[in-house]
Amino acid sequence: MITYSTQFPVDHLYTKDIFVDMVIRWNQGSKYDKFDSLEWDKKTYQLSWEEPRKKLSINDYEGLGVVASRFWKEDEHGVWRTDFILNYARNYLTIRVTLETTEFTTDFYPSYYPPFFVKKVIYEGYAGEDCGLPIANSPFRITEETKKYVVDLLNKKTELSLPVVIVTRTSEGIMPIELNDLAFRLQGVAHVLEEGSDGLFADLQFSEEDRRPGKIYLIFPNKNMRVRTMNLNGEKAENPDLIISRIVNEIYGYTNQVMRLDVDTWEGIQNENLHQQNISLMSDQKAIEEENAELYEVFEKQLKKTEESNEQLNRQVQKLTAENQALRMKLASLDKVPALYLGEERDFYSGEIREIILEILSEYQRNYLANTRRDHIIKDLIENNEYEKLPAKRREQIKKILKGYRTLTRSLKSELEALGFEISDDGKHYKWSYYGDHRYVETVSKTSSDGRAGMNMAAAIDNLMF
Repeated sequence: MITYSTQFPVDHLYTKDIFVDMVIRWNQGSKYDKFDSLEWDKKTYQLSWEEPRKKLSINDYEGLGVVASRFWKEDEHGVWRTDFILNYARNYLTIRVTLETTEFTTDFYPSYYPPFFVKKVIYEGYAGEDCGLPIANSPFRITEETKKYVVDLLNKKTELSLPVVIVTRTSEGIMPIELNDLAFRLQGVAHVLEEGSDGLFADLQFSEEDRRPGKIYLIFPNKNMRVRTMNLNGEKAENPDLIISRIVNEIYGYTNQVMRLDVDTWEGIQNENLHQQNISLMSDQKAIEEENAELYEVFEKQLKKTEESNEQLNRQVQKLTAENQALRMKLASLDKVPALYLGEERDFYSGEIREIILEILSEYQRNYLANTRRDHIIKDLIENNEYEKLPAKRREQIKKILKGYRTLTRSLKSELEALGFEISDDGKHYKWSYYGDHRYVETVSKTSSDGRAGMNMAAAIDNLMF
């Protein structure tokens, strides 16, 4: 799973020498991850140190204009990979922390705080500006000179690298949450803007919504995402820490899902560097012909290494995507006061119960009068919960795989098992149980000549299980 991911501009004075020196100081300042001996003669940028259960590598790729660091370690939580990548050709820094669980992993729930390395970059003055907003660990106050800039932010007219959180004052003229705490938690991943005591925000006009006291706006760089709002009804929040946690989870939930270019990831850089080596091998046809046997052997090894690397990357991407999806579903309700409490039933797959409830609410809303209290409550619940429409997707999957059913083939069995079915072939008929629960069992003929049998089975499964 990805526990931290960000990318932000840095000052042009932040050279690769300073970067490498900062990585080494970062490690040497660690209480638990410090290497006993970590020396750098400043003559090479291809560095590696290794001790039991941990390794630090730093490599410079001049052809790509990047220097990359990876710290790998294994502990009781699993395998950690911490990547710092400086693009000194374009002056920006990419940071990513991932955790791969193992069979020895104990219960782990990520708490979202910036790594100490990010704090060092900001504290030592090497962080840059993001479209005029400084990368900082403190809130940025809205003034007469900057209020037009805020309007452009709200109307998605400004190109940003990081999300923005705008906090307005309550009707009593106070801040509903502690902004310094919020800015500290979000340093390096988002900007925090505060309305000044002169109430300038009240005069702003923008297209998203009318201004209300004590309102919090979450603006994301992705222009397809709507501006998220938290309306505190003009009063100081009863639980400010809870509000801060909700904001932090929203921001990190977004940044941890942002796709990065190959040149901004450790694996992508290795692959791109390998690709350039392959191009170099192919560039001189005459040399290839003269040293045919030797070069083809080298080239064959390079290609094999490329294929293995790509295969490993694809597996890693799929695994991280699945883990991140499960984490995002879990975080959707984390640190929020639940509208409902779970009973004895438990999810068969991640988010199942919440998805079914949201689908029921969505169907109910379509059949109820618009602009009524019930309509507004249901709409609010749907808008403020991640709704992936997973039951509908499963419904379509089961229809697709059972269309034209004649008998249970190996591939069909594999697809059904992927959906959570356990299949027993004792007796004259199959028994398909949903996640092994005896309450949800469909009896299926081993062979069928009825062309509509598959659709009838899909309908029965839908009614009983989805």
